[in-house]
Amino acid sequence: MVLTALVLGAVGYFEGPKWPLIIGGVFAVWFALALAVVRSRGGRGRKAIERAYIATFGWAEWL
Repeated sequence: MVLTALVLGAVGYFEGPKWPLIIGGVFAVWFALALAVVRSRGGRGRKAIERAYIATFGWAEWL
């Protein structure tokens, strides 16, 4: 998530606030959808949030 925030900050610095807001909104929607899927499959509490976080930002572990 920190890497995403840094990249969005850099994009905002060079391109203005339009693209970081759009991209940040996409990440927020993706997280909300992932959380809804995890909750619908029986995930509860902190574990559901952790799984949705990994689904949204887990790609950063490969960098």
